[in-house]
Amino acid sequence: MRFSEPTRTPNTRALVVLVALDVLVVSALCAAPATRPTTTPATRPVYPPPELVRACAAAEAKATARIDDASFHSVLRPPFVVIGNLPPSSLARVADGSVVRPAEAMWRSYFTRRPTDPILVYLFRDEASYRPWAKKLFDDDDVPHFGYYRHADRTMVMNIATGTGTLVHELTHALIAYDFPNVPTWFNEGLGSLHEQCTVQPDVIVGLANWRLPALQKALADGECGPLEELVSRGDFYGPRRGLNYAQARYFVMYMQQQGVLKKFYHHYRARHPKGDTAVQAIEAVFGKPLKTVEAECTKWVKTLSFPPR
Repeated sequence: MRFSEPTRTPNTRALVVLVALDVLVVSALCAAPATRPTTTPATRPVYPPPELVRACAAAEAKATARIDDASFHSVLRPPFVVIGNLPPSSLARVADGSVVRPAEAMWRSYFTRRPTDPILVYLFRDEASYRPWAKKLFDDDDVPHFGYYRHADRTMVMNIATGTGTLVHELTHALIAYDFPNVPTWFNEGLGSLHEQCTVQPDVIVGLANWRLPALQKALADGECGPLEELVSRGDFYGPRRGLNYAQARYFVMYMQQQGVLKKFYHHYRARHPKGDTAVQAIEAVFGKPLKTVEAECTKWVKTLSFPPR
């Protein structure tokens, strides 16, 4: 399954990818011999727990009560409550294929702690409904063209006509908040951006080259790309260099994926960051090389990429 972020044209409309849910097969346990004492095998806690299911149902009822429009429908997929003005079958398919399935892949690949609260996902079929409803429901005026995540109330607000790339990007933010609450911005946005254009496999999401690449390659060629150490250490990710910061973070995270160390880095960084380890220390520990060497090899690799693919 591939999620792709479209080129930034205001009237772009993308097809919603319809994906079926994976079927989980559970093997039966063999009974112990009668002559030996039997033991109860350890079992995973049920997820979602009943209290979360009830909380999601309550959140669904409260949210839908605020919408006086018969074109809206809702789908309950705890911990997600998906609401939108798509046809019911389309809404369910997007919920299953573009929310639940990527979430399952992220939980299996990176995140060990799952949400304990409902996460609301609003999917608006076009620009004409997206902006007015963002204003009516949340009093949000200056909203991004593609969509956004409201961290304070765990709500994703999406213009789904632009495709599902931003949906999976924002989903990443919603999920990582539970697993790595104090995740530094550069990695939070780097991982989220990696998922803007990707393939979803049962146990992993694989990021692909996307529209952020040409700007990064030009900055590298012109000597305008700041050092990697600066990107992962400074606190002004959303400052004047915001666009380039997104691109640099995305492709460094993608380089870790290409080198097969992204999962290892995430777990190491999550464990060591609260103890005071810096991003530079985490990178050097996982790669086993000085940061300057890692950066040089990453830059060389980025220059070999192309978008659109040749």
